[in-house]
Amino acid sequence: MVMSVKKILVFSFLFFAFGLTQPSVAQTMKFKIKNLPDTTVYLVKYYGANLFYADTVQSKKGVVVFDGAKHHAGMYAVMMPDNSYFEFVYDKEPIFVTISDFSKRLETAVVKKSQNNQIFYAYLRFITANHKKMVELNKKYEGYPKGTPQYDSLVTQIDVIYAQNVKYQDSILTAHPNLLVTDLLKMAFDVKIPDYPRDANGKVLDSTFKYNYYLNHYWDGVDLADPRIVYSPMYHSKLDTYFSIRGIGNNPDTIIKYSYQLLEKMNQVDQDNKLFQYTLSHLVYKYDTTRLMGMDKILWFYGVNYYCPPNDKVYWVTDADKKKYCDYTEKVGKSLIGNRAIPLILTDTSGNWINFYDIAANYTVLFFWSPSCGHCKTSMPKLQLLYDKKFRERGIEIYAVADATGPDYVLWKNFIRDNKLTFTNVALTRAVYDQAMIDPRPLLQYTTAASLNYADTYDVYSTPKILVLDKERNVMYKDISLSDLERMMDFHTGHAGDERLIFE
Repeated sequence: MVMSVKKILVFSFLFFAFGLTQPSVAQTMKFKIKNLPDTTVYLVKYYGANLFYADTVQSKKGVVVFDGAKHHAGMYAVMMPDNSYFEFVYDKEPIFVTISDFSKRLETAVVKKSQNNQIFYAYLRFITANHKKMVELNKKYEGYPKGTPQYDSLVTQIDVIYAQNVKYQDSILTAHPNLLVTDLLKMAFDVKIPDYPRDANGKVLDSTFKYNYYLNHYWDGVDLADPRIVYSPMYHSKLDTYFSIRGIGNNPDTIIKYSYQLLEKMNQVDQDNKLFQYTLSHLVYKYDTTRLMGMDKILWFYGVNYYCPPNDKVYWVTDADKKKYCDYTEKVGKSLIGNRAIPLILTDTSGNWINFYDIAANYTVLFFWSPSCGHCKTSMPKLQLLYDKKFRERGIEIYAVADATGPDYVLWKNFIRDNKLTFTNVALTRAVYDQAMIDPRPLLQYTTAASLNYADTYDVYSTPKILVLDKERNVMYKDISLSDLERMMDFHTGHAGDERLIFE
């Protein structure tokens, strides 16, 4: 067994860059690299975790000089034609660094000008050396199980090294509180969490204390109005860790709460301050590309509060893209998990209007399908199997909604008959659809506009689509598979150990 090394410093990579302001005071970034031939050398800048082109110069006799007046404060790197590079911190102060062996640039770099980089390189050397010690310890004790003297020795030695790291970090914070390098490095430091509060007998009084403390103090000491911090990989790493399973977790309401608190501490007006822009763009991308269920609630929240009128604050997004996002926000907002489901009143095969709110059920499954959809036709008999073998006796009812306009009307009725579907089957039929197109008012004595537009009401852009409602008709789950439906209903009805019927 290899014990994982504790966090030291994480640099990760992502995203895109934007136009930047220029400082008014000219400064020189100078680097002397032994044995460097006369060649093209690039200055690259961080925006979040990614490096982007910033400038180009020709080296002369191993000397590389960039004009700092062209560039903002933040983290940069000098990149060679072969894409090898070394990083440094720039805060409008003169920089002069010599490197005697580029293959060992961290070890041989000497910072002759720039207090920020003297501290930065010293820290990197210290932390790198301790990291190597931890790696060697893990190798030495590999295979020893937890509880053995060898394992305990490993833990003790790593704790000592970790304490050295913390002490070194604290010394930087104490000695250099006003430097940019300190602001950047402290974003890579762990949150110091106190022990649980306990009573006189040592019993823990609040089991959630450490989690809540972590969330509420995670950004302590970080100036979220400082535009410089976004130009470093440390900010992206800290942001990404906060919005992860080891940080906030995957509960949409918790993510909404803490992301709102974070975003509201940032300057949302100054277009030269890219921190708000980067953070919101990163979060939208993160939760738009996740496959986790219910994250559309987060995207809806961002739409309502930042993208859409009257709260439009995303000045960097085109009007066309904002409209797309706001159209999406309006659609998904109608069927968010935790919200009360919008009633549907549609007709069955006999022409009777049926409202799923009138169906007595502990749980209601809304199943949207089409008679011309191959996957739907495969799923419906399986849904009937679940209904016969499990759902009906447990108070789980199914309200299946089909698109039965045009020739699909006959297909719909025949499919229900041929497959002996006994749960509630309703549809938007051709007759109802035609009347709604001419004049929907006569229909509104039986149904609702939301029912006639059910595809928009429940964002049915593809079929089949499944939603699960609780007894009060609140949305519990959405966009799940039949096998997930069976598993979840088994769990909620006290039958988690029952034999599975559906596998897909």
